[in-house]
Amino acid sequence: MDLVPLLVVALLIQLSILALQVGDALTGFIDARRVRDTDDPEVITRNGVRELTWTMAVIAITAVLAAFAIDLAARALLDGSQPFTAFLILVAVALVAFAIGMAAVLAVVRRDRPTYARIRRDLRDRSVMQLGEEELAHFDARLAEADRSRARRDAAGPTLRLAALLAVVGIGVAAAIGGFAEELPGFAVAAIVAAALSIAAFVVAVRAAVVRAAAFEAVRQAQRAEVVALLERARIPQRTSVPGLRDRVSRALAILREQQK
Repeated sequence: MDLVPLLVVALLIQLSILALQVGDALTGFIDARRVRDTDDPEVITRNGVRELTWTMAVIAITAVLAAFAIDLAARALLDGSQPFTAFLILVAVALVAFAIGMAAVLAVVRRDRPTYARIRRDLRDRSVMQLGEEELAHFDARLAEADRSRARRDAAGPTLRLAALLAVVGIGVAAAIGGFAEELPGFAVAAIVAAALSIAAFVVAVRAAVVRAAAFEAVRQAQRAEVVALLERARIPQRTSVPGLRDRVSRALAILREQQK
C-alpha cells in the first residue's frame, strides 16, 4: 500500500494544528496586554484578537483540506469512474466546511452574556431608584449566571490545548513510523520536528493562558466586586420617595440610550 498520500495528509494536519497552537500562544499574550475595564459590556469580547486569529487560521486550513478532498473526488469520478464515491466525498467536505464555518462565525460574533459590566451598567442606571424585591432577585440571578458563564469559559481552554497536543504527537509518531517504513526519512523527520514544536508551543500557550487568565480575572473580579457593592447599596431602604420619580428617570434614561445609538 502506498503510504505517501497518507503521510502528506498527516503532515498537513500536524502543521495545521501547530499553526493554531502558535496562534493561541501569541494571542494569549496580546489579549493580556489589551484587556481594560470599561463600561462597555462587550469590550472584552470585541477586543479579543484570539477569536479573529483562530477564525482566519481555521478558514485557511479548511480551504486547503477542501481543495485536497475536491481533487480526490475529481480523480475518483474521472479516473476511477466512481461517481457515488465522489459524491460522498463532496458531501462530506461540504458538511465539514459548513460546520467549521458556522463555528468560526459564532466564535467571532458571540457575546459574553451576561457580563459583570452589563449588570454594573444596569445597576448604575437604576442607582437613583429604589429597587423592589423582584428586581433585586433578578439582578442576583444575573450575577449567578455570570459566575457560571465565567467558570464554563475557563474550563474549555486547557482541554482543547491538551487535545491538540495529543493529536499532533500521535499523528507524528504514526507518520514517523510510516516514513521510515517507506524509506522516506524526510517525512519522518518532518513529523518528529512538528511534534517537538507542538510540545514547545503547548508550553508557551499554557504560560500565555495563565497570564491572560490573570489579567481577565483581575478585571472581572473588580467588576463583580462593584456589582456586589451596588446590590448591597440597593438593598438599603430609602427614607423618602418622590411620586413619579421612577417613571421620569426611566423615560430620561430611555431617551439618553436612544441618543447614544
